[in-house]
Amino acid sequence: MSAAFARIREPLLWFAGLLLLWELVVRVFALPTFVLPAPSNFLMRVVNEYPRFVTHGLITTRLIIYGFVAGAVPGLILAYLIANSRRCEMLLYPLVVFIQGLPKITLAPMMLVWFGYADFPKILLTALITFFPVLVDSVAGFKAADRRLFYLSRSMNASWFQTFRYIELPAAAPAIFSGFKTTIVIAVTVVIVVEWMNSNNGLGYIVLRAMDNKDTPLIFATLVVASAIGVALSYAMASLEKLLLPWRRK
Repeated sequence: MSAAFARIREPLLWFAGLLLLWELVVRVFALPTFVLPAPSNFLMRVVNEYPRFVTHGLITTRLIIYGFVAGAVPGLILAYLIANSRRCEMLLYPLVVFIQGLPKITLAPMMLVWFGYADFPKILLTALITFFPVLVDSVAGFKAADRRLFYLSRSMNASWFQTFRYIELPAAAPAIFSGFKTTIVIAVTVVIVVEWMNSNNGLGYIVLRAMDNKDTPLIFATLVVASAIGVALSYAMASLEKLLLPWRRK
């Protein structure tokens, strides 16, 4: 416990110092609240309205997890095919890069027309955006496996699953989790934006209503909650990596 606290102590001190400086700047220059609220202002909103943030935050977190899984699973499967098949790499990778280059966030208004305010378009759009980072990192991971081990596995008549389980997956796992940790944070931003454009609940919806009411402290309070969700999910992914990849523990 003390070691874990020691790792986060310095970032916490830096963050507290930044908030203190922010508070002083707002008060010294008497900045209007609607322009830049003081940290004490919007942090108090988080405390006072925590039931609202908990309700909408859980909705957003659920969409983040669903969208992440919906993007990560196809990304892993396609990455394995691309890494192990030259033909798949030639046929599929250019198509994937082309799709990645499309401004997918602009599809949100069209999805509102097609699917309404259901969760499916939010999950789909989040999956489309989180798919590519997982794919790229996973391809690099699968290609990083020592090819000499494949010759050894064939000489021992190992099955495809045994080769995958004991050679390919352990070699690719660090890169896969690197992509996971990056993508889960991206998913938070994507879901907030999608909710802002196409939703009647969630943290993005709170931001939309706060913008309509020119309630800047509420916007910052929502951003604090969204950032906390991102940090929590990132640490959860790092903990899962340590659990599943014991050789990566420091």
